[in-house]
Amino acid sequence: MSDPRKPWEPDKRKLGNWAAMFDPKAHDTPPPTPSAPAAEVFDDADGPAIDASEYKPWYLQRGGGRGVMMLALRWFDVKAGLWHGAAMAYPYLYAVDMIGDRMVSLDFGTRQFVLEGHGLDVLAGYLLQGSVLKIIEYAAPVWPTRASGPIVTAIRRPNAE
Repeated sequence: MSDPRKPWEPDKRKLGNWAAMFDPKAHDTPPPTPSAPAAEVFDDADGPAIDASEYKPWYLQRGGGRGVMMLALRWFDVKAGLWHGAAMAYPYLYAVDMIGDRMVSLDFGTRQFVLEGHGLDVLAGYLLQGSVLKIIEYAAPVWPTRASGPIVTAIRRPNAE
């Protein structure tokens, strides 16, 4: 039997020290903070850089961990010798229209783009999947030899001022 002068306490082996939670000294030290999870490293947020040695008409997302949020278009201004570009959010891509494999139009509401070239029916399929990161217009000053296969010869903005 237990000692009547001592308050009853449960078996510490089963419950631990329950009286410690009422001890004001135990609350003086802050509880240990959990270690922060490692930040996810995503190194191609802007997509791959344009390769000056080989023309690629478009770049696709690799892996399916994170969806593509923006579609980037790049075209070369021969007079200025500079690259121009635009990036639009995929959720605002209202329509993709195709004419054979030579023309694709992209409707982003107030901004439209018309892509001309060859083999663009494959590009339209990737656009419908939402996996295209960047579309690049062929520029003869950058790539003197024209590659075989799909090519984007022009990116036009019909409603540009």
